[in-house]
Amino acid sequence: MAGVALAGAAFRGSAPIAVILLIYAWLSALGWPILEGLLSSGLESRALSWRIAVYNIIWSGAGALVLAINGLIIEHWPQGVFLIPAILHASCTVMIMVIARPSQTASGRSIDVKVMPVVTPPAPEPDLVSVRTLALWLSRVALPATYVVIYSLAALMPSLPVMSQLDEARKTLLGSTWMAARWLTFLTLGFGVWWHARPRLLLAAAALMLISFLGVVVRPSDFFAGGSIHGDLVAMAVWQVGLGVALGVIYTASLYFGMVLSEGSTEHGGYHEALIGLGSILGPGVGAAAASIRPGDLQLGIESVVAVIALSVVVVFITSIAAGKRSDGKM
Repeated sequence: MAGVALAGAAFRGSAPIAVILLIYAWLSALGWPILEGLLSSGLESRALSWRIAVYNIIWSGAGALVLAINGLIIEHWPQGVFLIPAILHASCTVMIMVIARPSQTASGRSIDVKVMPVVTPPAPEPDLVSVRTLALWLSRVALPATYVVIYSLAALMPSLPVMSQLDEARKTLLGSTWMAARWLTFLTLGFGVWWHARPRLLLAAAALMLISFLGVVVRPSDFFAGGSIHGDLVAMAVWQVGLGVALGVIYTASLYFGMVLSEGSTEHGGYHEALIGLGSILGPGVGAAAASIRPGDLQLGIESVVAVIALSVVVVFITSIAAGKRSDGKM
């Protein structure tokens, strides 16, 4: 990944950069399910919930920080968009090589490292398994739509009229609000387990995701007389907070319930990441289709994305209702 990022700084033109990003994304995707399986195995549910929260806090915090400052990097050091990751990856490579070296005595003989036995948590009650299974289905039905939202916003935000008054540094700072809200949501969920037995929280999160996306891309001044650019910016930031909360709840539930039901299997980490990949394709794909039908029409692109998110919300709702009927209203 360090080498690929370094190549990105050397090349110019959209085609080579697109190829470089595809290779970079593929290499990145290889590690996520393995890491998720490693951090989740052999833990009881409460400990697993906190471990996943820490994991989410680390990667999402880094993402929020980078997006917030990326405008400054683009303005003052464009090559840094690739060179900074290259330096970080190279540093991580060195650290991994140092950590992975076997410990040695003064005589040069390797020291045997004792491996702690994996403790298998006790089997949960059948009712709890049923609740967790419903939560898993609801979260994973909604998960692709979360990344339709994320990657659609990445393309839409710079073109939104409300952003036209801002320079690059302030655009990325404002555009990272939802990431900061998602980070706080990850942190909050890690401190409590109340949401473990409330699968229909996922339905509320899916509905909030749809409403908040509309709030982000639609200017209040387009509908209310006397609106101002300041009011539009505040509204966008507020709706981004709602969006970040919804995305954080859905993501956490998909990963947690998949891992707790499978006892930390890499396979379920793969399912989780594959659904993220599906959303990452659908979002730009829907936008590209809209642009090919009606070039330059931002409204059609927004409507197409809203349709995909709304479909996800409807499926989550139907799944929730069907599960409630099967359980005679116990959930």
